[in-house]
Amino acid sequence: MTYTQFLVAAALVLAAPLTLAQGDVAQGQALFKTQCGFCHSPEAGKNLMGPSLHGVFDRTSAQAPAFTYSAALQGASLKWDDANLDKWLTSPASLVPGNVMMFAGQADRQSRQDLIAYLKSLR
Repeated sequence: MTYTQFLVAAALVLAAPLTLAQGDVAQGQALFKTQCGFCHSPEAGKNLMGPSLHGVFDRTSAQAPAFTYSAALQGASLKWDDANLDKWLTSPASLVPGNVMMFAGQADRQSRQDLIAYLKSLR
């Protein structure tokens, strides 16, 4: 291995934790059913205790039709992209203090990425 190849390999290894893991849609769907499905529906326009999550990816927070959001979430003005969904799924209370979501968060990074992949598929 040349010195340049070594430097490139080392840079890739060091940068790997900074990139988001690739999520698995099927795993995310299974997690959604067990962790999210009691309060959220994946069907467009079907709000439960929480808003429908159909089309949530790339939407601005607190914008699902016919759902009343907490004042904290209404004032957040977040875009539900990869980074914000990852932060939200890690700890909703940390990202938006005062929100009323009962979900404490998902500590497992791969599980969060799987959920995000599934949410992206709901279009």
